[in-house]
Amino acid sequence: MQIQQFTGKGKRESNQDFICIDRLASGASFFLIADGMGGYEKGDEAAKIISENIFTFLNYVESINEQNIQKAIQKANLAIKQFNDKNNIRSGATIGGVIVVEDIAHIFWIGDVMVYQISKEKVLFKTKSHTLANSLLESDNIKEEKSLEKYKHIVTRSISGKPSESSIGYQSVQFLEEDTFIICSDGVHNIMSIEQVLVYSSQENGLQELERQFLREAQDNYSIIIF
Repeated sequence: MQIQQFTGKGKRESNQDFICIDRLASGASFFLIADGMGGYEKGDEAAKIISENIFTFLNYVESINEQNIQKAIQKANLAIKQFNDKNNIRSGATIGGVIVVEDIAHIFWIGDVMVYQISKEKVLFKTKSHTLANSLLESDNIKEEKSLEKYKHIVTRSISGKPSESSIGYQSVQFLEEDTFIICSDGVHNIMSIEQVLVYSSQENGLQELERQFLREAQDNYSIIIF
């Protein structure tokens, strides 16, 4: 499995994204991006704490499934609550992850980190972000997506110490060896479509050029994993 990744701070003072790529004790491959929440404090530390707690919990479970992943999130959520209480701050992160067990990918997310399954340059599956814009669309209160632009960046779920806001999105998918998965933070998908990313990834040294473009142009933190 070829794995490519990069992350950067954009025009921000620091990078509050955290990439975790590792192998669980069971042999499953673990991929996660945690995006420290803008406007909160110590987002970089929160993203790291969340990633480490999710990975550690899943390292000891008998099987990877939706229930155990949700339990891992609850453990991370408790760790963030303790971190916030200790420092008297508000912090948290959104996440997007994939755990690969043989030919099954367990996809999970909270907030607006996106995960895509790609086959022959076609999107087979993509996550639906937990944003206020999507919530309003689902409720039929607003019909036109253009009128929702101002709500795109407001997340309705996160790991920030509040159990009521930390329910995961989850999907298990079967995949072929030639399929590709992409995880990216909003600093990527807010300024570049998945189709544009695929154009770069299909070219020789395309990912290096893509990273150079983000180094030049990105305003926000950006992170991407392609495998």
